[in-house]
Amino acid sequence: MVYDNIVLIGFMGSGKTSVGRNLARQLFKEFVDVDTMIEEEQGASVSEIFKTKGEAYFRNLEQDCINRLTQKKGQVIATGGGLPIYSSISDKSLIIYINADFDVILNRISKRERDKRPLLQDEDRARTLFNERKDTYKELATFSVDANQKIPVFIHVIRDFILDRRVL
Repeated sequence: MVYDNIVLIGFMGSGKTSVGRNLARQLFKEFVDVDTMIEEEQGASVSEIFKTKGEAYFRNLEQDCINRLTQKKGQVIATGGGLPIYSSISDKSLIIYINADFDVILNRISKRERDKRPLLQDEDRARTLFNERKDTYKELATFSVDANQKIPVFIHVIRDFILDRRVL
């Protein structure tokens, strides 16, 4: 099957944005980050939207955003960690799960970055959330990549999968 877009899913901080930006450049595709798009459209950070309007409001924004994005073709789309849990993604999209262990994710995220993520404020709650979500990520993914290794290594694995299978 040939897909319209590449959609990266995984827990917050797993590297979807970094990977997506790099992968898009290598594949000569447009890169779009759902959280960034929402922040620009709303004129507020994800944290502020969570605080002022609530999680349900934010999840509706995510669904609307992914619906609009998947109407176009030729993009690499980085989602927020909750998007595939609370929203549906077009079946015309190649869904790649950036599968990193929770401790690896925590080590990759700086304190400053962690402070920007409302659901990472309580590490025990975040670990529980991670464990609740990982099976859903696996089920939704067309392809899962071990993201516990260095980012350039698993970007290479993703690119090879796409090029070898000719799915774009």
